[in-house]
Amino acid sequence: MDRIILIAQQLSKEGKVPNTALIKSRLPKNIPLPMIIQGLKMWKENPHKEINIASQPTPHTVSEESGSFDLLLDTKIQQALAPLLAEIKSLQIEVARLQQQLTKEEQN
Repeated sequence: MDRIILIAQQLSKEGKVPNTALIKSRLPKNIPLPMIIQGLKMWKENPHKEINIASQPTPHTVSEESGSFDLLLDTKIQQALAPLLAEIKSLQIEVARLQQQLTKEEQN
């Protein structure tokens, strides 16, 4: 439950309003929705509750030595950026095509 509250606190610090969907996206897939809802309610009751991170007994605890958090973060960033980069490339091609078309019209 502390992990859910911690995620809600992180979302709040990021300027986002914590909700079940945002929290669920940052948790392992096997966390049941009722537990997420309960954790969100607990966070709303005490949004500044201090959480002892070292006491998080979850199987997905990130160890700094393994770098698995950094790898996961890099993967998530790349997944989020991929469609944006593809759209930028597409727009660059479209701009180049329009510039060529404009140049041809100006020459005529």
